[in-house]
Amino acid sequence: MTPDRVAVEGLIGQLKEIISEKMDVNISRDEINPDVSLFEDGLGLDSIAIVEFITLIEENTGYRFKEGGLDMDNFKTYAH
Repeated sequence: MTPDRVAVEGLIGQLKEIISEKMDVNISRDEINPDVSLFEDGLGLDSIAIVEFITLIEENTGYRFKEGGLDMDNFKTYAH
């Protein structure tokens, strides 16, 4: 596995942990499909929950989203 792939797998694991343990969803970490919709037709997150998710990503990964660079289309799935 390449170093980039290892980094991606690590990030996917972090996102699964955030979703399963810190968001108000009734799904286990192992049941989360990276391509499932984060919105109503998938995990059921609303706009407030998406803001919470973004905040948790920043707090748990150290990644910072650019101000004004957030587009809801980029959050249809966490794999997007």
